[in-house]
Amino acid sequence: MHIKMAVLRAPDAPHDLEDVELRDLDAGKVLIKIAGVGMCHTDLLQRAPGYPAQWPLILGHEGAGMVEEIGPG
Repeated sequence: MHIKMAVLRAPDAPHDLEDVELRDLDAGKVLIKIAGVGMCHTDLLQRAPGYPAQWPLILGHEGAGMVEEIGPG
């Protein structure tokens, strides 16, 4: 399934909306059709110089939506 995600490729780069391929759901996972999102201050920490991260990053953990699919188990 093709989806759009905000991807951060370097601390000094902008978040870019990119098309990515979402793999099949693993056991215990759910697919949510997002209706609204927010960025928390913890999503901005990765932009600090010297932050130990492996790039690119897909950030964000605040969202609301409807369950579309449930993985096995």
